[in-house]
Amino acid sequence: MKRKLVALMAFLGSLSLAQSTDTHNVTVNIPQVLKLTLDATDYVFNFGSSASGTVSVNSVDYPRASLTAYEAFLAGSATTQDFAPSAVAGGTNDAYGTLEIVTNQATWTVKIQSIGTPALTLGNDRVKVFAEKASGKGTSQTSSPTAIATNLVLARATTGGQGKSVYKLYYLFEMNINDDIPATGLNESIAITLLVTSP
Repeated sequence: MKRKLVALMAFLGSLSLAQSTDTHNVTVNIPQVLKLTLDATDYVFNFGSSASGTVSVNSVDYPRASLTAYEAFLAGSATTQDFAPSAVAGGTNDAYGTLEIVTNQATWTVKIQSIGTPALTLGNDRVKVFAEKASGKGTSQTSSPTAIATNLVLARATTGGQGKSVYKLYYLFEMNINDDIPATGLNESIAITLLVTSP
């Protein structure tokens, strides 16, 4: 009886040693995400328009570019005056554009990559830009409206920049009392290209 029991246990033991295995992989592919969008397509400074009101930029109110505001400037005593756009196509309240950065990178920089040619007759430095942080990560690098220039940094995250960050992008245009405008007037534009990089 004992011999049969031992034999049965040996048989069952041999069955437990019979195994089958299979191997498979778990593959993870994560790309770098570094996306920049601006909803505004055109900041229009029309000094012959009937636009009215002001736009607050960095807690300072600027008159919208219009014939009335321009004539008031010409009749005043100031040498220069910064004007807000008459309208902002695609933007918010004809005041600013919404700049969004979506990324999985801890560090990033938003800057002006290039400014189109030819330059404005009165000079590209008459155009001033201001980036105001609305939400998210990073900090504005423009403490006040700043004349545009190639490689001018607008916003930057040096750590923990992952996720979505939103900035309000304002532009102003400076007029000078000594501007000599031709009889045919001026009607021109420049294209400004923004770039986000990491690191």
